Amino acid sequence: MNDINIFKHKVKIIVRFSDLDAMRHVNNATYLTYLEEARIAYFNEVLDREKNNLNYYAVVARIEIDYVQSISLGDEVEVFTRVSKLGNKSSDVDHLILIHRSGEEIIACSASTKLVSYDYKSSVSIPIPDVIRKKIIEFEGHNLQS
Repeated sequence: MNDINIFKHKVKIIVRFSDLDAMRHVNNATYLTYLEEARIAYFNEVLDREKNNLNYYAVVARIEIDYVQSISLGDEVEVFTRVSKLGNKSSDVDHLILIHRSGEEIIACSASTKLVSYDYKSSVSIPIPDVIRKKIIEFEGHNLQS
């Protein structure tokens, strides 16, 4: 998963002073916010939704993060996102957070999020809607597992 070339989507993140902890680097919990921002941008683009549309019909069931390098104020940060697997009701979303520092590209973390399709009115998991499945498959192409 650490191969940036398999990712078709990326967003730039501005590191804010409020993202820092007492150790003067980005707090570990803030990485989750960066992943969330990237995930929302990914689905807005792939599903051709407006930026303020938050109707994703899914819940986060699990997140795994491997922290590799700390992020500091002033670092240029990009989050790469892809759906790597589509199941019947769930999908795996992979992320890499990359730092551009002193002319180098450094992986700050890799992460995987398990999303479960969800009907909020009935409070039950549901199969991934065909229209969403189709758009993800079209975007990701042959890199997608089922």
